[in-house]
Amino acid sequence: MDDRAELIARIESAESDFRRYVIRQGATDFFSVDLTMQQLRALFVLAASGALSAHELAETLGIGPTTLTGIVDRLQARGLVHRLPDGQDRRVRRIVLTEAGRDLLRDLHEIKRDHQRRLLGRLDLDVLAGLARAVEAMARICAEEADSLLDASDSAKDAESSVLKGGSGRIRLKP
Repeated sequence: MDDRAELIARIESAESDFRRYVIRQGATDFFSVDLTMQQLRALFVLAASGALSAHELAETLGIGPTTLTGIVDRLQARGLVHRLPDGQDRRVRRIVLTEAGRDLLRDLHEIKRDHQRRLLGRLDLDVLAGLARAVEAMARICAEEADSLLDASDSAKDAESSVLKGGSGRIRLKP
């Protein structure tokens, strides 16, 4: 095994150990929330994406519309989401977080953040500085990949539009 593969294997192993520890330690606070994983996932998606139509939310979660209806009904009954009319299409209802939904997610984030700070505070400065550089590098790579995916998606849409308009259908890459 070469040096890069060995380091990656070490990172994967340590990350797995870390994740198990965090789940064990954080489970009491995090899982004390009386919501299903699907309901939590829906809240997280809405927090990240803003108002979504039922179709968009179901597609993002990878579930069917009937399943989503039940999830949203239960979240709405708990006061965590609202269904609002879409400004462009009267047939569409947008699902948005309520203030109570935002508060719940903020509380969960704060629990995670406090735990993370407690752990990070125990690292010596050299290790903490190295970890900061590594996490910042990973964030840059993630942003680059996200930009690359957006560019590919735009190129695919351009090609589809060109085909529909009678163009050659060849994808033109952006410089």
